[in-house]
Amino acid sequence: MTNKVSAQSKFNTYVNEVAALFIEEMKKGNAPWQKPWKQGQSFMPHSAVTGSEYRGINAMLLMLVQDVCGYQDSRWMTFKQVKDQGGSVRKGEKGVHCIFWKELEPEENKNGGNKDEETENKRRFIPCPFVVFNAEQCEGLNLKPLISKTEKPQWTPLEAAEKILKASKADIREQPQDRAFYRPSEDVIVLPVRAQFNSAEDFYDTALHELGHWTGHSSRLNRDLSGGFGTQKYAREELRAEISSFMVGASLGISHDVSRHAGYVKDWIKVIEKDPKELFRACADAEKIKDYLFSLDKTLLLSENKTKPKEKTLSAHKKEVETITEKFALLSEEEKKSAAGTIAKSLKVTLTHNPYQLELFGDIRQNKQKDLER
Repeated sequence: MTNKVSAQSKFNTYVNEVAALFIEEMKKGNAPWQKPWKQGQSFMPHSAVTGSEYRGINAMLLMLVQDVCGYQDSRWMTFKQVKDQGGSVRKGEKGVHCIFWKELEPEENKNGGNKDEETENKRRFIPCPFVVFNAEQCEGLNLKPLISKTEKPQWTPLEAAEKILKASKADIREQPQDRAFYRPSEDVIVLPVRAQFNSAEDFYDTALHELGHWTGHSSRLNRDLSGGFGTQKYAREELRAEISSFMVGASLGISHDVSRHAGYVKDWIKVIEKDPKELFRACADAEKIKDYLFSLDKTLLLSENKTKPKEKTLSAHKKEVETITEKFALLSEEEKKSAAGTIAKSLKVTLTHNPYQLELFGDIRQNKQKDLER
């Protein structure tokens, strides 16, 4: 019980720290989805080793740190990955704590039982922390160039956005007026006519925001869209649509305009202050919205760059352990003692305290100051 309480307490502390950091930066207009950016920029945080983009709150957190610390490189890696790439983390640099969710297997399935609907409802997940460092915090890395995609997309950002709109088959009505909104009761998106926008990017940025709301319909992702203007429910849904449109636009390469939703910031801050976990839920829902929209047109190949499930990796490790165990059993007693000594020595080095993995975030602004002093 003590361990469970301790783990939950640590997670709550983590959530509160992240929420406080975002609230502070939102007041300054520095949250990722509050920052305007131009078409062609590429700064989505991704793994320096696999190339996979970080998701949900991890993506938003790392993007915020990139901005605060002034990192131009959007590649991140764990301490072990840094070592594997032949590099080292510079002394004094602080890593960023991220979270992944590990599913706990129900007790009835551990003995080969069949999964049923009741068992599925018992699925539980636990938060597991990991620490990553930006490539600019490291030295001696043997990394590939920043752009490592083997194939360039056969579409432009605007073409991709248009394809998504058409593939959605959403009822989108372009009318000569000055409002853009989604009406859940009629399942209709209403936009000003395209000529009223300053640019094509502005039109698609707005359309993707409203399409984010559209995914919340009961026939799609089934979110609560019952909140009226000015309510906390309304603010929560707006936060999801704004983060998702930012994620979609950033992945496609479409410019992001924040001016239309600047008035919601105070409401967003109130919602997160009342329930810090709401920020995590909003980012998770925004990721679901992005996945849903990217799945609408398979020809864009937007939903194919997924990482392989961890279960496969664990299975591969299990086979390696079994192979090593079999070989170890064939050794003589003297050889076993020698091998065991080598393993123990290796583990001692590996398991010593990592001076770079500090408590939660530390003060990420210190890194920025160090960069300025260099």
